[in-house]
Amino acid sequence: MAQRKKRESGSGTITKRKDGRWEARYTSGINPATGKPIRHCIYGKTQKAVAAKLREVTRDIDTGSYIEPTQYTVAEWMQTYLAEYTMNLKPYALHSYEAVIRNHITPALGKIKLQALNTVQIQAFVNSLCRPVCNGGKALSPKTAKNVYGVLHRGLDLAVRIGLLRCNPASSCILPKVPKPEIKTITDEQLDRFLAACRPDPFYRLYLVDLFTGMRQGEILGLSWPDIDWEHGSLYLHQQLQQYLTRGDCNCYMNTLKNGKSRTITVAPTVLHILQEQRLLQNRQRMAAGALWENEFNLVFTNDLGRPLNRRTVYKHLKKILAGIGMNDCYFHTLRHTFATLSLQNGDDVLTVKENLGHHSAAFTLNTYGHLTQAMRRDSAERMEKLIQTTVISKNA
Repeated sequence: MAQRKKRESGSGTITKRKDGRWEARYTSGINPATGKPIRHCIYGKTQKAVAAKLREVTRDIDTGSYIEPTQYTVAEWMQTYLAEYTMNLKPYALHSYEAVIRNHITPALGKIKLQALNTVQIQAFVNSLCRPVCNGGKALSPKTAKNVYGVLHRGLDLAVRIGLLRCNPASSCILPKVPKPEIKTITDEQLDRFLAACRPDPFYRLYLVDLFTGMRQGEILGLSWPDIDWEHGSLYLHQQLQQYLTRGDCNCYMNTLKNGKSRTITVAPTVLHILQEQRLLQNRQRMAAGALWENEFNLVFTNDLGRPLNRRTVYKHLKKILAGIGMNDCYFHTLRHTFATLSLQNGDDVLTVKENLGHHSAAFTLNTYGHLTQAMRRDSAERMEKLIQTTVISKNA
């Protein structure tokens, strides 16, 4: 029979069990569904340890900061979060969350009880993401590691808001520093070689339009024919093509732009000419495909059957072209950076470049392309010197 002992100060009952452990019982309130008290037990090796836990619990009950114990593990809670609280996420984001939870969070932290998860465990998890794993895999980049942490943090934040946790143990973690990416551009000397190298490629026109408009990859893949204003020579950008794979199938849908704001860019006449060539090409493709033609989104750039281009295929083709001319360290965004660089070097003001690129602020544009400022200052000084020589000095001569 359990031996009842006089408890130390604190509310509840402390007894010694037959197995030698100490047990404290307390009630945390009334179950609204049954009208009966909600009873709990605390176990420990010593009476003192159990009494300390009991005092902490009763203090929390008195101050209103008490959290009802839950049997959720981290894996179970993250699955609940994913299934019940992510209905506002876009399909691509939801797919990314699922992959992060399945591939990273569940294997590392999934078996830990949700309320037992602490900052030290999460910090060790974040640190491990940036280290090569023992089975020969690759370490995640700091940016990807922060994205993984972000999914976990948001899931734990929700647990706090609905009363499963008192505080978010992920909030005090130190995250890896994300280095500022080096801007890669196609230089004036490389431009002719690039244009010649990509001309035989089936996506040649897509690359040229992107190079001379600075669109993001999703934006140019999502460009539709009604978005082209032929009369005024402009493109109305309001959507981007999003894609994600499920069981080998590529799922496509249209999403808003990165910052949620549409924009209109005025393009060079050459760009309109390239788009007219693309329209003629697509008309021939549609006639050849016949009943198989399916351009659901009325896209400018499609495959031979009218379906959206796979962003990975477009990217691989471009990487092969760039590697062929010795530009292995460049990528699709290089086209966008090149457009911005050429615009600034040819005298476009920062606000115009900012609007064309769809940046949220001119300060961000300046920060991104700050490497150009020295050359721009030198050009400005040379223009000023020319003005001085042709006006001020000549008049005083």
